[in-house]
Amino acid sequence: MDEVERVRDTLVFEEPGLWPKVFRFIVLLVLSSCIATYGLLGDSVAVVIGAMIVAPLMLPIMGLAFSVSVGDRRAIRSTLIVSLVGIVTAVAVGFLLTLPMAQVTKPEAIQQVMIRTSPHLLDLMAALMTGLAGAFALARKDVSDTLPGVAIAVSLVPPLANAGILFALAEPRLASGSLLLFGTNYVAILLTGALVFALMGFRKAALSPFDPRARRRAVGIALVALLIIAVPLSLASTRLIITNKIAVRTDALAEEWLEGSAYRLLSVDAETAD
Repeated sequence: MDEVERVRDTLVFEEPGLWPKVFRFIVLLVLSSCIATYGLLGDSVAVVIGAMIVAPLMLPIMGLAFSVSVGDRRAIRSTLIVSLVGIVTAVAVGFLLTLPMAQVTKPEAIQQVMIRTSPHLLDLMAALMTGLAGAFALARKDVSDTLPGVAIAVSLVPPLANAGILFALAEPRLASGSLLLFGTNYVAILLTGALVFALMGFRKAALSPFDPRARRRAVGIALVALLIIAVPLSLASTRLIITNKIAVRTDALAEEWLEGSAYRLLSVDAETAD
């Protein structure tokens, strides 16, 4: 019972103490979004990782997973609203901070920006495993010291800030890829988190009113969203596989052609037509 209350107090945004918790969340989110935006624009991996550690966005998403697992309609609503506010805030911060330098910034020249515009099925697999690890770490006080590693593994604020950057640079197509990456992580964490909390018996110890209809509806929506997200991820993964096969075949042919000559093949770069 004490563990359930501890997890609920950590993850769910509700009274008592709602507004101080929301204030802390917003302040940390704005700061982490600023760090992520400047880290992305500066093409700095270390700064982006720092933003991941500071970012509090995993809390309301895990709070939503917890609320779904215990079938608490009111908690589902409050955590969903907080997470949506967080999403809009992170995108807005990235957009506003990038506007002053939009005329002198080219996204194609920034590796940290571009790698967050084309998610694949591997990103979904990683997000599912991260959701399992995050929920387990939050549910067990004795392994909570692994949470910083979970925060680094999951990509939440950086792709949102990235989307804001790309909107400011008038690149809506690339921005949609960053939003897809975030959506992949959001839905994966929600589903796996709810599964872990349910398997650990949190529902049986919860004191809140249980609404099975609310839980079924939330899980159903998340599963549909997962299926929808899987379509573009599968297409992107297929294109990546084809591109890699072309590169490997081209590399082999080029090496065979250059055999016995004084020339040496440095690299092969292949692209598929959109």
